Amino acid sequence: MLIPANESSVLTLRPSWLMVLPRLVPAAIVAAIVLLAFRYFQTPRGGVWMLAWYQWVVFALVLVGIALVIMWLPVQYAMTNVRALSRTGWFSRVTRDVPLASVQHVVMQQSVWESFTGTGTILFATAGTDGYALAWQSVRHPQHVLSRVRMALDAARGPSPRVQQNVNPSLTQPRVIGLVGGIGAGKSAVARALERCNYLVIDADKDAKAALDRPDVRGHLISWWGDAIVSSDGKVDRKKLAEIIFGDPAQRRRLEALVHPIVRADRQQVIAQAKREGKAGVVIDAPLLFEAGSDKECDVVWFVDAPLDQRLARVRSRGWSDEELTRREAAQLSLDEKRNRSGVVIVNDADLATLEIRVAEALAM
Repeated sequence: MLIPANESSVLTLRPSWLMVLPRLVPAAIVAAIVLLAFRYFQTPRGGVWMLAWYQWVVFALVLVGIALVIMWLPVQYAMTNVRALSRTGWFSRVTRDVPLASVQHVVMQQSVWESFTGTGTILFATAGTDGYALAWQSVRHPQHVLSRVRMALDAARGPSPRVQQNVNPSLTQPRVIGLVGGIGAGKSAVARALERCNYLVIDADKDAKAALDRPDVRGHLISWWGDAIVSSDGKVDRKKLAEIIFGDPAQRRRLEALVHPIVRADRQQVIAQAKREGKAGVVIDAPLLFEAGSDKECDVVWFVDAPLDQRLARVRSRGWSDEELTRREAAQLSLDEKRNRSGVVIVNDADLATLEIRVAEALAM
């Protein structure tokens, strides 16, 4: 048992099995040379000594299977309320552990292979050591794991002393959380979960659409793109506008320069309202949070992540095609860039109850 009996389990996981593939390459080359040499000397003169394709397939599967048993299966990682641990080896079991109280900081790094496979390495550093005292290699959903680890560290260290204990609560500003993520990742579901935690939600997309129908904004759009940009009901034709801005980055930036200052000014009024109402904070649900520079108004940015197949299913239910999703995301910062610039990653790949738990855990950080 990896976790001591007198400690509470916080996190248990294994590395991704894909970790064995890059380590397998040198061994596979050597094994293939030995196999071919053996085949050559065992084959009568004039016979066919090369392996058939199906024999290569069997050889590869056997090699991968052996590597999984030797290099992947015995590896375990865990965190308790007291320590972080790793265990490796079959016959000579090696267990490393680091007391949480001695951890100075924890970081996530990705090699080229880990970036390609969506895994990462969690590194624990302690005082008085060079390098890192413990490494969890090739873990899946590394940003989510990093968030869980940091939350456990904060819990182990206990509450930090606060200098402003006697500050009048009416003078403090509400916490501002920015929400970003891929289209169809479930940002709205996260926003609703935060709303149930006494947060006031600002839907930047909705506010931007409302700004388009202001007479002064509509007048600018007509002067740029003609009367055809307005539909028969006198409102801006959203479909025609989307065709213009998603087909020409310069036109999109032109529109953003007009609308974003209006939305930002309205947002400040909402934050002031949240302060008056004693809200825990404000959520800015904005697909273009980074592009508009609105991340500077946030105390923290959350990246909502979800597998591509789930995101596609959600946008299809809205009547979008797969090509439309690709086209719209191509007009924004890449998902990797958004993820790297965010402070918290919320993985939305399960049911609503699981999402609620992950949101609560992130709020506790």
